Amino acid sequence: MQVEADATAQGRTPLDHVADVASIASDFGVIWVAVAALQVATGSSSWSSAARRLGAAGMVSLTLTRLLKHFFGVARPANPDPGTLARMPTSSSFPSGHTLAAFTSALAVPRSARGRAVAVLFAATVGWARLRVGHHRPSDVIAGAAIGGAAGAAVAVLLDRTAS
Repeated sequence: MQVEADATAQGRTPLDHVADVASIASDFGVIWVAVAALQVATGSSSWSSAARRLGAAGMVSLTLTRLLKHFFGVARPANPDPGTLARMPTSSSFPSGHTLAAFTSALAVPRSARGRAVAVLFAATVGWARLRVGHHRPSDVIAGAAIGGAAGAAVAVLLDRTAS
């Protein structure tokens, strides 16, 4: 109860907590590992296919994020939410790596169109969350979503073609 009282005293709202959860769940691809494992557990994917999709999405998003952040080197916003539980990355701000990875994975990891639609909604929530916790500017998130969406679509097409 003390944590709740502290959060309320800092002016944190339920939406702030949702933003924390979305940011933390997207850290290091944790949510996408869970999605891949769920697909295997429900029989909609084999271990090898789930691992291939997860690995491809992870490698592509990590490579793009590192290259682009190094190239642009934009400083992060100076006023993040002081009460957030979300980890503040030490990398540059542009593009949002969380958002880029979320959109890449949302399109590459789920195998069904319905699964991808739900995952894209979560990826959009990650982008919103990165703004809400104050770790990014809108341009960072928009770029991350666009680049991640294009990368995820390309990965999905390649993986879908090689699976048949």
